[in-house]
Amino acid sequence: MPTATASIAPAGRLVPPTVSPPSGPLPLWRLLPRVVRNPLLSLPEQVYNKPVLGVVQAGRTTLWVAAPEIIEEVLLARADDFSKSPIEKRVFDLSLGDGVLTSEGALWRWQRRVMAPLFRASEITGYVPTMSAVAAETLARWRASAPGTVQRVDAEMTEATFAVIARTMLTGGEPAEGEAIKRATHRYLERVSWEVAYGLLRVPTWVWNPAKRQMREAAAELRGAVDAIVARRSAAREPGIDLLGRLLAARDPDTGEPMPRPRLINNLLTLLEAGHETTAKALTWTLYLLARAPEWQARVRAEVEAVAGAAPIGADHIARLGLTQQVLKEAIRLYPPAPVMARQARKAMTIAGHALPEGGMVIIPIFAIHRHRALWKDPDAFDPGRFAPELEAQMPRAQFMPFGAGPRICIGAAFAMIEATAILATLVRGATFAWDGRHLPEPVSRITLRPKGGMPLHVTVR
Repeated sequence: MPTATASIAPAGRLVPPTVSPPSGPLPLWRLLPRVVRNPLLSLPEQVYNKPVLGVVQAGRTTLWVAAPEIIEEVLLARADDFSKSPIEKRVFDLSLGDGVLTSEGALWRWQRRVMAPLFRASEITGYVPTMSAVAAETLARWRASAPGTVQRVDAEMTEATFAVIARTMLTGGEPAEGEAIKRATHRYLERVSWEVAYGLLRVPTWVWNPAKRQMREAAAELRGAVDAIVARRSAAREPGIDLLGRLLAARDPDTGEPMPRPRLINNLLTLLEAGHETTAKALTWTLYLLARAPEWQARVRAEVEAVAGAAPIGADHIARLGLTQQVLKEAIRLYPPAPVMARQARKAMTIAGHALPEGGMVIIPIFAIHRHRALWKDPDAFDPGRFAPELEAQMPRAQFMPFGAGPRICIGAAFAMIEATAILATLVRGATFAWDGRHLPEPVSRITLRPKGGMPLHVTVR
C-alpha cells in the first residue's frame, strides 16, 4: 500500500511527508478504494507534470487541469460556463444545504453580498486582539505541563480557531453547543470520502454506504446545535452586528422576506465548517514544518520579537511579519487546506484542445498544482524563501491558490491569513516546537487536509 514519505537531504533540505501517486489514471476497481482511503492517492503522476490530463472514467469525461492559464480560463474567463461539482453538492447537502459555499446564481450572489462586509479589512483588523488572546490562552494551557510534553497540536489548533470564530462572528453560543459543533464536524468529515467515491460512480444519494448513518447523525447534531443559537438570538430585541446578526437582519432583494431559518443555519455552518477547520489545519501543518526545520522556527521567533517585542500581536504588526507569512504560505503550498476543487461543464466546449462534453468534469488538483514540476523549483521541499515578495509577485495568480480563485474565491481568505499570522506569531514567540523524529503524517484529504495520526509535537513554553 502507498505510504507517506519524507526525507532530509544533505545541507538540511527538508522534504516533508507526501503521497506516492499512481503511474497513471487508475481503473475504477483500483481507483475507488484509494478514494475512500485518501482521495490524494487517486491523483495520477501526470497531473504533477502535465498542463492538462484527459481521462474517461465511469462513462464521464474528466479533465485534470494544472496549468495556471487554463485554470484562469475555467474559473474566470468562462466562469458562467461551469457549475459547482455535483459531488461537492452531494458531500455537503446534509450539513450545508444551499448556503454560500454550495448555492449558485442569484441565491449565491445575495448570500455572498450579505456576508461580504464582515470580511472587509477594516472589520478583520478589529479581530486581531481576540486572535492573539486565544493563542495566549493556548500557551497558558501548555504552560501547566512539563517542558517538552507532547501536545496534540491538531486538536489544539481546532480549539483555538473555533474560539476565534465563536468570539468574533458567532457570539451567544453555549459551551455545550460549541462542543457539539466541533465533535460533529469531525465525525461528518471523517467518513466523507465514501460519498466522494459514490459520487464518482454517480450512485443515487439514497443508496446506503458505510458512511451514511454517521454523516446523517453528525449533520443532525450540527444543525441542532446551530438552530439553538439562532433561536436564542432571534428572540433577542437587537440582532447584533456579528455574522448571525447580519444574517438575521438580511432581506431578500426581490421579496423583502428575511432569510429562512434553514438557510441561516446553512450559512452559519458554512462558516464553522469551512472557516475554523481550514485555518486549524493550516496552522497544524505549519507548526509541524517549523518543528522539522528549527532554523526557520528561530527566524520566525526573531522576527516576531523584533516587530512586537513582548506585546500582544496587534493589527499594526501583521503587515510587518513578512517572514512569518512566507512560512505560512509555504506550508499551505505543501499542504493546502482544501486540496481539490472541481467544476462541471454546463455545455459542450473545448478546453486547451480537449473536447469536454456537457456534464464533463474539470478537476483542479490544488495539491498537485502546488507541487507541479513545471511550476516550482524543487517542488516537494520546504522553502519559505520562494514566497519572498519579489518572487511571489512574478507568479501567475492560479499557480498558488490555497483559497481557490475567480468570483468564488474563499470569502474568508484575508480573515484566515490574518488569523493564522496572529496565532502563529504568538505561539512561536511563546513556545518551542520539536519533532519526535518518528511521526511522518500522511496528508489525507477529508475535504480539508488532515495529518494521518494527528500531529503530536513536543512543546516547551518559553
